[in-house]
Amino acid sequence: MTPSRDTGERSLTWRMLAAMVLVALVYAAAALPAFLAGPVWGAAAVAAAVTVAVFSARAADGLVLRAMGARRVTAAEEPELHAVLDRLCMSSGLPRPRLAVCAVHAPNAFAAGSGPGSAEVCVTEGLRALLGPAELAAVLAHETAHVANRDVLAGSVAEFPSAVADLFLGWWADLFTARGRGAAKRSAGMLAGVVLLPLAAAAAVLYAAGTLVLLAFSRHRELCADSTGALLTGRPADLASALEKITEELRRSSREDLRALRPAGHRSVVAARGSGASGLLSTHPPLRRRRERLAALSWRLAGGG
Repeated sequence: MTPSRDTGERSLTWRMLAAMVLVALVYAAAALPAFLAGPVWGAAAVAAAVTVAVFSARAADGLVLRAMGARRVTAAEEPELHAVLDRLCMSSGLPRPRLAVCAVHAPNAFAAGSGPGSAEVCVTEGLRALLGPAELAAVLAHETAHVANRDVLAGSVAEFPSAVADLFLGWWADLFTARGRGAAKRSAGMLAGVVLLPLAAAAAVLYAAGTLVLLAFSRHRELCADSTGALLTGRPADLASALEKITEELRRSSREDLRALRPAGHRSVVAARGSGASGLLSTHPPLRRRRERLAALSWRLAGGG
């Protein structure tokens, strides 16, 4: 299949830059009240937000691995998987991530860790049973690419404004319910809620905008990991085949198996849920688009490009 011009890496680079600019604008909007108090206060607010986001990313990694029931495996326990990771890390020059396996029947894989030094790659038992050796290596290369690109950290930083807005909205809504409180406290809570209504409206806008930007950012990071991972193995067709098999198997998976993947969420190589709303509310790009980009990359590699 001849690739079209719009599947080039230059287009993806510009789209990623646009997504990063949108993330920066969301941070700027969140820090606007602090900037109104002065540039120093605004800069301090942004720095504090990024710092908290980084620490949140590190804490979230452990929570995700525990929620998935991930078990770290040694080279003696999983020699083939470790051998694949060794080859990928030699190709990329990255520190070797730790390897974990979780007893989930639905096929998937994800990466955890805010940087190469703290990275961990986890695969499900369902993935190992579904894919052949070359396809499994392609998926591990995709996750290694996430590690190389520091996508877990970048995603946590992008997610922080909408997460804070969500927490504020939850607290604001509780002011009106005030269950278990006396009449005086309920009245005071409702009055505070009315006073804070403008802030709640601003938080709602921030949450909506931040979520849409985060999802767009996540979709582009997946495309970048597809390209980088395919270049690590030199076989884009293997990743395309793996993605197709995983997607088809997830469609047939039970609700219980899909529920077991929820803690990994947007970190998974393939989303367990449909795209909806023409993909705007999806953490992953459509399979068709991923296949087209990988086919274009195969075409360029075959031509020596």
